[in-house]
Amino acid sequence: MGIFQIVVIGVLGAVLAILIKGYNSALAVVVSLVTGVLLFMMILPMLGSTLGFVRYLGDMAGGMGAYVTLAIRVIGVAYIAELGASVCNDANESAIAAKIDLAGRVIILVLAMPVILDIVRIVTGLLP
Repeated sequence: MGIFQIVVIGVLGAVLAILIKGYNSALAVVVSLVTGVLLFMMILPMLGSTLGFVRYLGDMAGGMGAYVTLAIRVIGVAYIAELGASVCNDANESAIAAKIDLAGRVIILVLAMPVILDIVRIVTGLLP
C-alpha cells in the first residue's frame, strides 16, 4: 500500500464521519473507528517488517537485544494509547482520552524502570 491509498481512505473516512455526524454522532464515531482500524491494518505489514529489522539490529548489537525489545514495547504502548485517546477525543470524551494518555505514560514509566535502574547503577559505580 502506498501513501496515496492511505490518505484517500483516511480523507474519505473523515468526510463520511463529518457527513454522518449531523444525523447520528454515535455512528460517526463508529465510522471514524473503522477507518482508523482499516488504516492500521493497511500499515501492519510495513510495521511487521520494520520491527523485524529493529530486532535484527538489536541482535547485531550483542547484549542490547533487551533494550531493543523494551523500545519496541514502549513504542507500541505509545501508539496504542494515542489511538485510543484519539478515538475518545473524536467521540468528545476528552476526560476518558486524558485517562488513556495517563495510563499509557504510567505503563511506559513502569516498562522503563529496569533501564533507569541500570543507569543509576552505572552512575553510582562511577562515583568514588
